[in-house]
Amino acid sequence: MKTYTRILLIAALFVGLGGCKTQKSRNDISPLAQFYQNTTAEFNGYYNANVLVNESMTALGGQYQDNFNQLLPIYKYRAADNPQAVAAQLDDAIKRVSVVVALHRVSHWTDDCYLLAGKAQYLKQDFETAEETLEYMVKEFSPSATSKKKAAVKKKKPVKKKDKKVKKKKKKKSKPSKKKKKKKKSSKKKKSSTRSKSTTDKRPDDSAQEEESEEEAIVPGETTISLGMEDPTYEASKPDKYWIKHRPAYQEGVLWLARTYIERGNYTGAERLMTQLERDPGTYEDVHRELAAVQAYYQIQKKQYQPAIYFLERAIKLEKDRLKKARYTYIIGQLHQMLGQEGEAYAAFEQVIDYKPAYQMDFSARLNLAHSAWANGRSTSEDIRKELDKMLKDEKNLEYRDRIYYALAQVDLKEKNKPGAIENLRLSLQHSSASGTQKAESYLLLGNLYFEDEDFVHAKLYFDSTLMVLATNDARYLPTKKLADNLTDIALNITVIDLQDSLLAISRLSEEEKKALAFELKKQRDEERRKALLSQTPANDSPVGKGARPGQALVAGNSGGPRAGSEPSNFFAYNDRALKRGIRDFQREWGDRPLEDNWRRSSELLTGDFGEEELEEEIIASTVITDEDIDEILKDVPQTEEDVADAEKKIMDALFNLGQLYRERLNNNRKAVESLEELLRRFPETQYQLDALYYLYLAHTDLGNTAEAQRIYNLLVENYPNTNIVRSLLDPEYVKNSLDRERRLNDYYDETFQAFQEGNYQVAKAKIDKSPELFGATNSLRARFALLNAMCIGNLQGKEAYIEELREVVAKYPETAEEVRAKEIMRLLGVVTATGPGGVVLAESPFQVQFDQPHYLIVVFPEGVNLNDAKAKVSDFNREFHQLDKLRISNIYLGESAEDRLPVIVIRKYDDKDAVMRYYDGVMKNRASFLPANTSFELYPISQDNYRQILKAKSIDGYPEFFDFNYK
Repeated sequence: MKTYTRILLIAALFVGLGGCKTQKSRNDISPLAQFYQNTTAEFNGYYNANVLVNESMTALGGQYQDNFNQLLPIYKYRAADNPQAVAAQLDDAIKRVSVVVALHRVSHWTDDCYLLAGKAQYLKQDFETAEETLEYMVKEFSPSATSKKKAAVKKKKPVKKKDKKVKKKKKKKSKPSKKKKKKKKSSKKKKSSTRSKSTTDKRPDDSAQEEESEEEAIVPGETTISLGMEDPTYEASKPDKYWIKHRPAYQEGVLWLARTYIERGNYTGAERLMTQLERDPGTYEDVHRELAAVQAYYQIQKKQYQPAIYFLERAIKLEKDRLKKARYTYIIGQLHQMLGQEGEAYAAFEQVIDYKPAYQMDFSARLNLAHSAWANGRSTSEDIRKELDKMLKDEKNLEYRDRIYYALAQVDLKEKNKPGAIENLRLSLQHSSASGTQKAESYLLLGNLYFEDEDFVHAKLYFDSTLMVLATNDARYLPTKKLADNLTDIALNITVIDLQDSLLAISRLSEEEKKALAFELKKQRDEERRKALLSQTPANDSPVGKGARPGQALVAGNSGGPRAGSEPSNFFAYNDRALKRGIRDFQREWGDRPLEDNWRRSSELLTGDFGEEELEEEIIASTVITDEDIDEILKDVPQTEEDVADAEKKIMDALFNLGQLYRERLNNNRKAVESLEELLRRFPETQYQLDALYYLYLAHTDLGNTAEAQRIYNLLVENYPNTNIVRSLLDPEYVKNSLDRERRLNDYYDETFQAFQEGNYQVAKAKIDKSPELFGATNSLRARFALLNAMCIGNLQGKEAYIEELREVVAKYPETAEEVRAKEIMRLLGVVTATGPGGVVLAESPFQVQFDQPHYLIVVFPEGVNLNDAKAKVSDFNREFHQLDKLRISNIYLGESAEDRLPVIVIRKYDDKDAVMRYYDGVMKNRASFLPANTSFELYPISQDNYRQILKAKSIDGYPEFFDFNYK
């Protein structure tokens, strides 16, 4: 044992001595030193970095929840929507492999380090940087480049051998013989002559034979990467070739580069690389296996589903992992369903079950199996309902009941039973599991069903609920958000009409009828309150929004239900605060009750949580109503003629708004006609008559109702002959001429403003003075000309004249953007040091769109924040998630005085908008890591020049709106 220990120690000593110099050229180090370099590179930095990358990949995969109702992603870690969560680990991995490359570049693991860095950047979804890294890797370590390096080394070796022989011969000549040693020293001249002779042999000049080892430049975006197929020195792989010897990482680098090209939309480059890998006889088995999955991913990204099936089937044949086989097969089944190939889908889902996957996938496969069997004619709808009911009763499926009810809803829809589908979707939400994926599907489908039925209030609420649980990177997120946004004003106006109609109807009742109604409403409210308490959590089928579940309110013209975006109201059915206050009162009295049927008569309840006497008191309380209760419940009911007129005005405005919104937001001309005709029927003397008739004319024209459109046309011509609307109808050239005139007006204003910007204030003012003559005193840009005129006067005549002109703008043009701007300038005047002529601050300098300019981030806090603590927390966040970005933080204060100063943290800096928005998105997804949850703050990316504009104004006024419009 001691002998082995000594051997190991001696070997370690030699390794240490041989590896002391880490920056040698590879052809200059000994095999022992090479062994040291390889071992140190692999088992120090690279090993630890690889562990970090693998852990990050696993964490991202765990972050994503499979939604079996949608096409499963091939790579779960790629589908994760918050890569920022593992950014710190991945940055650490990149840092480690960078150190390995710097210290052990001569090792065989340098290519692996570049590959690992590229993978880490890919996982961070920093695809641009990943592309640069991987392009460099495949260029530097391609077989052709490697072959050239090997050839250069071989060429140098004979020179080195010859050099050694010369040295040996020289040493031999310079060594004195034994005979000479015995002799006495000869004269100094003789010695000098002998020494001179022995040094006349010169060392061969090998500098001329050494090749320069300059690295070739990388051409960004290059997609033609040689895999060595034409290189005779590039050998085909052998199964056991690299069981000890290090295997080059080049092919894996090419594969990951192809994946990066896919993410960057460079499909041509990706396809070229994948084709080269596929045709290369030297491609390793595991690379071939992964290549098939990447090719399938590529086809799915292009929505080419039939080729994707082919590559997935190929991946299954090559794959050894049973769970991966099951996943690929499940995706194949889904693709067949999307292509309407239910028979093939049935076979695929059967195969999934044979692979014995995790229960969730097994369960989903059985659901799809039943669906495909029915769709393919193998079973009837009755058969599938029996199968699904059987699954509902299975205890193993308790947490999957939401998905079973969703499947039943789909059966209902196939049979054109929309009410049944809605009921099953509500049941799906009531039995919702912790996972938000199924909840999102049920909310979204309910929203779509209500939208089809033109129940836009419910549709809006369910779309809002969808957005709360749907992943932001889901392809349906943005269309759903757009639809929800378009419905916001529509739902608001519908709610206004329903509410005001209800209140007007109640106002016409007798006092006894009002009291009876209030009593019924109180009972209904109390019953809903109890149900909410007994269920312990709010009902899952309720969408978000103001109000409560269907049936709570008596609303004319609607079946009742939650209301979105209505005006603040004290009417109980629209007052969440009153309802929650009642719930808190009930909880203090009765506590939390478990969900039980018929809770009042439950023997378990009577003998458990409270006694019969307390229960009886609660029942009695719910049957009594006081005058105060009546007044509170009917508080919003109109009492006077003025109240009635105000309610009718709200209805009139809402009807006109709906007539416009249906046409402009939803392109629904039929609903627009309904609203506008109701407006004219209920309010024949409305102020909106002209516009309502015009919109009716347009809607009927688009609907092809020629006769009705002509009737309305005649009404317009008869009643409003001198209006611009009628002129445009009578003269087709009128609109064109108006547009030309408007275009000339805009061009004229632009020229005037250009003169102002260039400092030609006299020229600008002269053009302003001439504008009424050219375009009329009531032209559409007169307010803008007035504000620009004030600014010219300010620069020409000074501060006092400037203020006077601004006051005139405010007085003449109320409720305009120019009024707001004039007030803002007046607020700033006299406070900020001026730089322009006349000592005036020119506030007509809006923020500029400068996406390519360097960007900062500003964190704006309300008063009272501990700025040092906040800076420390932000610094910790940057160190954890953005270590490689080399960010700097500082702080400033905005505001005119100590009383209104606003603390701001400034984070510097990023190269452009795209880079800074990655930071912003990461903070929005990890707010608790950025600053404590109880800290109120706003975060804004801002370009360098716009930041200077904020400093100059000492205010962020206007920037939040600019940011929302241009960056989000």
